[in-house]
Amino acid sequence: MKRQLASFLTSSLFFLGLTSPAQAESSLEKIQRTGILSVAIREDAAPFGYLNTNNKLQGYCLDFFALLERQLINKLERNTLSVKLLKSKTANRFSLVADGIIDLECGPNTIRANIPQHTNFSQVFFVTGTQFLVSQNTSIDLDSDLANIKLGVINNTSTEEFIAQRYPKATLRKYSGVTARIRGIQAVEQGKIDAMISDGILLRGEAQRQGLSLEEYPLIPDTPLTCDRYGMIISDNDPEWRDFVNSVIASPEAAALSNSWFGQVFNSTQLSSNFCQSSQ
Repeated sequence: MKRQLASFLTSSLFFLGLTSPAQAESSLEKIQRTGILSVAIREDAAPFGYLNTNNKLQGYCLDFFALLERQLINKLERNTLSVKLLKSKTANRFSLVADGIIDLECGPNTIRANIPQHTNFSQVFFVTGTQFLVSQNTSIDLDSDLANIKLGVINNTSTEEFIAQRYPKATLRKYSGVTARIRGIQAVEQGKIDAMISDGILLRGEAQRQGLSLEEYPLIPDTPLTCDRYGMIISDNDPEWRDFVNSVIASPEAAALSNSWFGQVFNSTQLSSNFCQSSQ
């Protein structure tokens, strides 16, 4: 009886092994079988993904998806592919990948070690860091304790934690939700706060979306207070897909795409990139 039970358990484990995650379909295999590339983009993170004045989704990531689609068609030797586009949020961007709903999420995702299971990052595709967006008429000495200075931050973010520790005497106004950065920058324009703090590229992108010029609303300091390297969110157990996504990020076409989207703020982004490269 024991021998029969052992034989049954061995057969059961073998059967279960056939459906284990190790045997799961890779992203490239799934895309080849279904003809569908599933991706997600934010709508609150200009210039990576945002709604324009006509309430239409656009951004760098949308154009990157088009490039990814073209290179996938070549790699898989297909005539066409369909792109299934979802909107992601800060709260669900990792779970969309971990649950297998999408193959890739593109947005301002800071590469770090503490992330949910079954997810990983692509190689770096953009470098930025913590900066202050201020009015040209506002003078802030970042070497002081900023006592009585009103600073806008997005609630429950690493930026909020960093600023609270670095400038404990400052007055923090916290913004929440998908419109947090939008409202913070509007508060600077209206004189309700002295500065809005976030990743420099996101401040610059949203300010431009609102029609605010770099001259009237500059970023300080010139080099960021922190270094944030962005990666795209992918599965942690799909090396072939990771290598393909990385190859697209490193391609000349992607470099040209970056220049077309970030060329207007090239000087500030290049300063951030150079500073962060030297501080590695």
